[in-house]
Amino acid sequence: LTSVSKGFIKNFDIECTIETKQSLISHMGMVHKMVVDVCDEYYNKMRRQVYQTPKSYLSFISAYKTMYNKKLHALQEKEGRVKLGLEKLVQGAQDVEAMKVILAKEQAKLEEATISTNKMLESLKLSSKEAKLEGEQVAGIKVKCQEDAIRIGKEKASCASDLANAQPFVEKANAAINSIKPAHIGEIKKLANPSDIIKLVFDCVLILFNAPLSKVQPCNITIAKTDTPWFEPSFKPHALQLMSNPNFLNQLVDFGNTGKDLMNDETIEFLAVYIEVEQFTPTIAKNASVAAEGLCTYVHAMKSYHEASKVVKPKMEALSIAEAQMEAANKALVAAEMRLAACNEKLNELQSMFDAQMSKKKAIEEGALSLQKKMNQASALINGLAGEKFRWEEDAATFSDQKTRLVGDCAVGCAFVSYCGPFNQEFRDHLIKDKFITDCEARGVPVTKNLDVVTFLVDVGTVGDWNMQGLPTDSLSTQNGILVTKSTRYPLLIDPQGQALRWIENKERNKLPSWNGQSVVELSDPKLKEKLEYCMGNGKTLIIVGIEDEIDPMLDPVLEKQIICKGSKKFIKVSDKLMDFDPNFRLYFISRLPNPKFSPELQAKTTLIDFTVTLKGLEEQLLGKVIGQEQKALEEQLTQVLEEVNTNTKSLMELDSSLLERLTSNSGDLLEDEELIAVLASTKAKAAEVNAKLIAADDTRSNIAEKREQFRPAATRGSVLYFSIVEMNLINTMYQTKK
Repeated sequence: LTSVSKGFIKNFDIECTIETKQSLISHMGMVHKMVVDVCDEYYNKMRRQVYQTPKSYLSFISAYKTMYNKKLHALQEKEGRVKLGLEKLVQGAQDVEAMKVILAKEQAKLEEATISTNKMLESLKLSSKEAKLEGEQVAGIKVKCQEDAIRIGKEKASCASDLANAQPFVEKANAAINSIKPAHIGEIKKLANPSDIIKLVFDCVLILFNAPLSKVQPCNITIAKTDTPWFEPSFKPHALQLMSNPNFLNQLVDFGNTGKDLMNDETIEFLAVYIEVEQFTPTIAKNASVAAEGLCTYVHAMKSYHEASKVVKPKMEALSIAEAQMEAANKALVAAEMRLAACNEKLNELQSMFDAQMSKKKAIEEGALSLQKKMNQASALINGLAGEKFRWEEDAATFSDQKTRLVGDCAVGCAFVSYCGPFNQEFRDHLIKDKFITDCEARGVPVTKNLDVVTFLVDVGTVGDWNMQGLPTDSLSTQNGILVTKSTRYPLLIDPQGQALRWIENKERNKLPSWNGQSVVELSDPKLKEKLEYCMGNGKTLIIVGIEDEIDPMLDPVLEKQIICKGSKKFIKVSDKLMDFDPNFRLYFISRLPNPKFSPELQAKTTLIDFTVTLKGLEEQLLGKVIGQEQKALEEQLTQVLEEVNTNTKSLMELDSSLLERLTSNSGDLLEDEELIAVLASTKAKAAEVNAKLIAADDTRSNIAEKREQFRPAATRGSVLYFSIVEMNLINTMYQTKK
């Protein structure tokens, strides 16, 4: 046996010394020998025949290698995660302290920026006030200028209207001058003694030009054959001198353009004397000369223009003054606007400086707030993970020892799975504690003291699922659940009370086929082969019942897992027929016999598991039945609480694992990953919530348990009565009863 184990284990990597590996090899051989010896003890005491074959030993060694690798990998992965998680928490705590220093500096910067900003704000307020005053002044000046502009515009319009009334006279005078040609003036010059009308016309021209006149000497003049007492005209020499100027006509034009506005009332008064003469008309003057006609018209037009413009002149003078005032006001407005522009420019400059300072302050403030928020989140997370940190530190300190003890723990666990199935609770405990663990300790193979194979091989969440599926809660049933799920060979279950069948049917509910409403198959079923082929090819679960002492040899290739691989597909040859094999296929054999006599060969091909109910297990089942009959609501409440406890327990385990995984999966700085901090905080909060639910459920379960205990005596008596009747068979077979 030792040589066989040495052949398999010698080159197998185990984290232990050479001496420990040699002790393990010897222990493996001794395990098989010890179990064989206990089989005899078991038969002598319980009259139940159990066989251990070399195949069981090989299965034990193979299971050890698989379990050790799996457990070691999981432990190493957890160790790496825990160490990395602790490093991140320590680094995070250091970063938080560093953040506090940085935050203090940022707060100091923020205070300085606030002081500077407040100073700028005061200066900005002062400049804003000055600009406001200037703006008000400019607005006032602007309003007044606008009002003056409106008033002056109206005055201009009035003056323009009045001037428009006088304009026809100007045009008439211009037309009259334009009608006079130099030749016409020449004709008059040639006259030795022009008619009196011509002389009077030229006297008027001399008066307009403010030219000298002759002394007043009475005389008579004749115009249009009418004698009129008059005074001597100034034709000679003054009019002739005027006409002798080659620019005479141009002088008349210039006078019509500009000189006319220089006429005064005195000039018009002098002209009026002439114009009032009845015969002093252009028509009469025309008879004397074309030039005389034009000049007569010109004189009349100038007098009429003066009388028309006399009304406009005061208005024009007032308008000139107003326009001068307006010009001065506009200059004052421009100056005020320039001052306002300067104030606004300064204000804008200060505003820009203030905005820049505010932006700087805001950036510092936001940075400080972000840093404070990040620090608070990190602090809350680190403080919230204080409990996990303490637990992880404890785990980290024991990982090395756990890996050392894993050598012996896996040996005990695999020995249990490979050998302990056929035995009852008493002999299982005897093998584990008095044989396997004791031998490990004696040979120096590291092993956990008082190792509990249940907690070593399965987690509490899985056990809870089994209980919800109908597996009794006693220790033997839990061990049987482990044996069913962990064994490498298909299980053969001794199940006289049918509790294993109920559990497996619930556990495999989603994978069980249905044949006419039946989910199990009798070994004697003529269609067993077809049903086997269907289940094996489609990854279904096949439960074969009615097993007595033997199993149809047709099933041997399946039991021995003689798998043939062709490409990606797998097959098993059954009765000369190649059947598809799906790795998800499950096969269970169930015997209702209380003490079947299975051959050594059959026990070697399967994992034999005794599911016979125990005294304690039956008591718990009967207690549930009694309460279900007497107080159904209480039992339903217990079932609900157990479901909640199981669900929350699994959630807690998943959250704890998720917490560590998320913490260690981040490759960067923990405090820089806000999403990770939020997820970790949320996970931690959920874990706390689930933990609170578990505490509340424990209290509820305790209260229910107190009420259930009132019915325990009835369940105890029922269990004792059952086993008393059953064990009468040991006295004599005549007392054999159906279980």
